[in-house]
Amino acid sequence: MDVVPWENSSGGKGIECRVPEGCAASYRFDRAAGWYDMDVEYFDQNNGESRYRIFINDQLVDEWVANGLLPARKPGGDSSSRRRIKGLALRPGDEIRIEGFPDRDEHAGLDFITFRAQKAH
Repeated sequence: MDVVPWENSSGGKGIECRVPEGCAASYRFDRAAGWYDMDVEYFDQNNGESRYRIFINDQLVDEWVANGLLPARKPGGDSSSRRRIKGLALRPGDEIRIEGFPDRDEHAGLDFITFRAQKAH
């Protein structure tokens, strides 16, 4: 999907789901094995309550409902939100799958994911 203005997302683009059954986006982890925190940047609008689930391979590691009290009715800077998932053991080749389930006019929008290696203690 296009996000306007373009600077409110990654290069003016995001992904969305417009089917009630939900959609999935996946990524193959390509960094060194270790413990990571993962940030999911998504769009949380005030005209729906989309649901999200995160899997590593086939293991559910997090889920939430996008029901914050943000002022936006469309994807953009006012609806951009971040979910941090801490302490994931990841190895090269692991599949990270994000499932999104839209609700009303909120289409389970996603912008990007990032990984931060946890420091050794």
